[in-house]
Amino acid sequence: MCDVNLLTLPLHLVDNNDLEPQRCYLPQCVSDIKAKGWSRCWFSDGSHSICWVSQTRAGSETCCFLDSMVSSKPQLVVTNQHLTRVEPLLLATENVDKVGCVLTISERFLQTNTHISVDELREDLRIFLRHLKLTKNCHVQHERLQTIGIASVEIFNVPGLQESEIFEINEKTPLLVVDIKLEMPMALREHTKYLSYSFEAVMEALEEQLNLSKRKYSSKILLVGPTGCGKSTILSEFLDRQQANCFYVTASKVLRSYPGETEEELRRVFHAAESFQQKLRPKLPIILVLEDLELLCPASTKESNNSLRISAELYRLVDNLPPGILCLASTSYPDSLHEQARRAGRFGQEISIQMPNEQQRRQIFQDLLCDLMLSGNSLEHLARNTQGYVLADMALLARQIHQQMVKKNFSELEHTIKELLLAHQPNASRSTDVRVVKMSDGFEIIGGMESLKKTLRVTVLAGLSQSAAFARFGLSLPKGVLLYGPPGCAKTTVAKCLAKEASMTFIATSAAEVYSPYVGCAERFISRIFDTARKNAPCLIFLDEIDSLVGRRTTTSGGTGGSGQVQMRILSTLLTEMDGIIGGQNQHHILVVAATNRPDMIDDALMRPGRFDKLIHVPAPDLESRVALLKLQAKRMPFHCDVNLENIAQLTSRYSGADLCNLCNEAAIESIQRDFDATAIEWQDFENVLNRQKSSLTQAQIDAYYKFAYKFL
Repeated sequence: MCDVNLLTLPLHLVDNNDLEPQRCYLPQCVSDIKAKGWSRCWFSDGSHSICWVSQTRAGSETCCFLDSMVSSKPQLVVTNQHLTRVEPLLLATENVDKVGCVLTISERFLQTNTHISVDELREDLRIFLRHLKLTKNCHVQHERLQTIGIASVEIFNVPGLQESEIFEINEKTPLLVVDIKLEMPMALREHTKYLSYSFEAVMEALEEQLNLSKRKYSSKILLVGPTGCGKSTILSEFLDRQQANCFYVTASKVLRSYPGETEEELRRVFHAAESFQQKLRPKLPIILVLEDLELLCPASTKESNNSLRISAELYRLVDNLPPGILCLASTSYPDSLHEQARRAGRFGQEISIQMPNEQQRRQIFQDLLCDLMLSGNSLEHLARNTQGYVLADMALLARQIHQQMVKKNFSELEHTIKELLLAHQPNASRSTDVRVVKMSDGFEIIGGMESLKKTLRVTVLAGLSQSAAFARFGLSLPKGVLLYGPPGCAKTTVAKCLAKEASMTFIATSAAEVYSPYVGCAERFISRIFDTARKNAPCLIFLDEIDSLVGRRTTTSGGTGGSGQVQMRILSTLLTEMDGIIGGQNQHHILVVAATNRPDMIDDALMRPGRFDKLIHVPAPDLESRVALLKLQAKRMPFHCDVNLENIAQLTSRYSGADLCNLCNEAAIESIQRDFDATAIEWQDFENVLNRQKSSLTQAQIDAYYKFAYKFL
């Protein structure tokens, strides 16, 4: 046995002589291999090839050229590998009694040769294998084998043969074809790394259906999941685990330009699957995969004749599949499928791929970023701030982190992760016109309002953070919160901060975004908002100025059309979607927060418990809140030392938060007008603005909100 370290290259680069296969040309400088002969050449990945070793390649001091026709595994690639060992082999002196083999044939050959038999394949194979040097547990692959439909041959059952011996097959050697397998489709063969953390339930459901198929039951399954969630990866891993024979159908593979050609392609694939089952009788299960089913059976109000013909032919072929063949279809858009495709008896049984929860996302990032040795805090931050991320989104984010760390120091890792999280947008929110964001500021940016913050922490945040305790007492998480109060009192800011405190994604909309001149578009937009929120759960949906969005049915139902009818339809859709929110685990919770200046205009159906569970009054800021808000303004604006914030707070009774911000801005403008070289805002600037500026709120307005709040005490 000789140890070497040489780069391997394919033999056909220097020798196109097919009459002398299984050769290995070593450079003459390798002096420790002096004898020519049959040897087992070992590679750096642990595989090996059977070759006739020869030292006749002068000028090749750093590489060897070899033939990989007979090797330890199929589809052996010799490039970018190194030859590590050369082990001499002996030719068996006696003929072997029996040779067992497993054939792997290509799907394309089977489609054009449906009448092929096992005997024909065995005789063609015997002619090819003659004079080849074989060992136990080896694989044979060659271009000439592919012309007769055989992708590779596995030799595994050779009684009496030693590990260090090779043998030949002649015309008298019994050649037994133990099984016939189908070559794995290239699209599923080259899949990404399989991470099982969120897929094991789906894998168990698929294995259960496959067991039913083995018992000669007809099984047709629809695998449903968003784009990038890992459907192809699951299919590839499932086929690998079961060693199944796969017939793979995609739209790009079967769709043709002229009428009738697509149907012919579909018939060819289904007929090949049936012939493979009946004539070649494989031992391993047969699975027929239809990927992106919505492209073959689209749902449309105006289907073309060509689309109808394709769908009808596919339905007929699926219905006539014999028992024992598992038909597995996948789709990212189940609502885009024709209704006949999902009826019972076809693809009536669906397996859904759920979005990974926080714990699963943590485990996935731990695997994807294992080489960076992330701290526990960084992993928790990644997992907590990636709601709505599918596996492809997480893989892309991990790749971007790796790319950034190439040009940065390791000490900047946490800062890089936070920057990329803010810039990255998951596929679930990119594929819709509903904007999903992550809030970065909490209650600390709200000046004062301590009573309001305490109410939100007790009534909303406690339920989200202590969901297990709520479940013990039979309590459900809150579904909706209505914030009402005077204009300019930070209702929108409170909703954004609540999303940050609850670690939720944030979706905001208003009547201006929802309304459309086309009938039905507003209702569909509301449904899209809730559908996007489910994909990005836990999520907070914020409905600004809800009184202008829905209003009261008592004031709008008397009309015969126009905006009143639109508000009624939007209200009906909103009530239906809110009733469909399933309170339960914090991981999948959706919270609806609405804001209004006119709580008396909200329909009573929305105000009942179970929809807007909490009605929270956001009052005009009191003295302490005004002082706290002015202190926040002082952090971003240069106030002179003579400015007394308590005096300003006492002079701004009935001022809203927006009024106070405007007061500070006007004082800054006053200071600049007084002196362009001024470096601070002085008391006289505030005094000048206070003399001409009044509060936007009246005492009657403020009292009206307290009277409304008193009704619900």
